Amino acid sequence: MASADVERVERWFRDGDLLHPFEGDAPPSTVDLARAIASIGGVPLSDEDTRAAELAERIGRDRPLLFVLVDGLGCVFDELAKPGGLLAGAEGIQLRSVFPSTTAAALTTLATGAWPCQHGVPAWYTHLHHNDLTATILPFVERDSERKLQEFGIRPSEAFAYPSLMASMQGRLRTYHPRAISNSEFTTYLRGSAPTDPYDSLRDAAASVVSRIVEQDEPGIHYLYLPMVDSASHRDGPLASGTLRALEKVDRALGAISEQLDGRARIAISADHGELHVSAAEKSLFLPDDEIIDELHTPPHGEPRVPMFCVRSGRKDAFAGQFRERWGRDWALLTLEEAEQLRLFGPTPLSSLAAERIGSHIAVSANRNILVYGEAGNRVSALNGYHAGLRSEEMEIPLLLA
Repeated sequence: MASADVERVERWFRDGDLLHPFEGDAPPSTVDLARAIASIGGVPLSDEDTRAAELAERIGRDRPLLFVLVDGLGCVFDELAKPGGLLAGAEGIQLRSVFPSTTAAALTTLATGAWPCQHGVPAWYTHLHHNDLTATILPFVERDSERKLQEFGIRPSEAFAYPSLMASMQGRLRTYHPRAISNSEFTTYLRGSAPTDPYDSLRDAAASVVSRIVEQDEPGIHYLYLPMVDSASHRDGPLASGTLRALEKVDRALGAISEQLDGRARIAISADHGELHVSAAEKSLFLPDDEIIDELHTPPHGEPRVPMFCVRSGRKDAFAGQFRERWGRDWALLTLEEAEQLRLFGPTPLSSLAAERIGSHIAVSANRNILVYGEAGNRVSALNGYHAGLRSEEMEIPLLLA
C-alpha cells in the first residue's frame, strides 16, 4: 500500500503541479539530447534511442555543430529574450531536464547520456558513502572545509565513475569553458583527451569559437558552456534586472557568433535546468545543532530544493515523524525505495552507487520551498534563485536551433 506522501506526489503529478522527468506526455529529455549530440559526434545509437535519433536529425549532421549550454536557461527565459535577438528568433523545441534538475546531475547526464539513477551524481552536495563525507561535487571539494577531495584520497575516476560519451568522440570534440574550470576534475572527465579553449569573457569565448570553425575549418562538435545566466539568477532571482542583463549579454554574444559563422556550422542552444525565485518566507533552515541531526548518519545533503538524508539504522520512524511534524505541510518525505518506485531518478533501477549517494530518504515539494542545511545567514540561504525540483520552472528547458 502506497504511503500518504507517495500518494501526494502522485497527485501532484496528475494535477500538473509537478512534472515527471519522462512519464506521460513528457517531451524528449536531457538524456535524449546527450545521446543525440554523441551520435552526431560518431557514437552509435541503440535501436531504442528513437527520440535521440529524431533530435539528431532536427539538429543536422551536414556541418560542424556548435552546442551551447546556457546554464539555468529554462523555458521561462524564452519569453524574456528580446525580440530580434538570436534566442527569440531560433527554432524552439521543448525538452525536459532530469531529476534532480540541477547542474551536477544534468551536466553529468549530458556527458554520459545516462540518467541520474545510472551515473550516480545526483546533486551539488553529493554524499560519498565509501569516504563518509559530503562533497561539493563539481568543484571537487569537501563541503564544509572546501579542501580538495584528493586530500581525502578520492580520485576523480571514483567520483565520476560512469563513462563519458563525450570523451569517446575521438577527434570530434572541442570544449570551451571559463578559465577557472576549463581543466577542473569534472570538465577533464567530460572531455577526456579532447582539446579545450579556456576563455575569460563572452567576447573571448566568441572569438575562440569563430576562429576554430571559420578560420581553421575545424569539424566536429564544439561545446560552449556559459554559466552567466545561472550565476545571476541564483544571486538576484530569475526575473531580476541583473539576470535579464546577463541574458541579454549572452544573446548578443551568440548573435555575433552566428553572424560570423555565416552558416558554416549548425548552432544548438540548450540548458541544464530552469530556476525559481524563492522568498524569505519559503526558506527553512536546518541548523547544525538541530536535534533531528541525531537521527542522521551525516548532515543533510543533496539540494535545498531536494534535501537528501542518510538516516541511522533503526531511526527511520523517529526521523520521519519529526520531519513531517515540522515540515510536512510543504514537503513530501519519500524513502529511497518509494522514490525508485516513482522512477524519479530515471526509468531503470538505481545503481548501487546512485543509491548509496542519495541516502535513505529524499524530500520533494510542489511549492517553492527550500530547506537549507547550515548556520543562520549562510550564503546558500541568502540566494534568491534555486532549482533541482520537479516544478515546470525547473524542469522545462529549451533546445533552440539557429
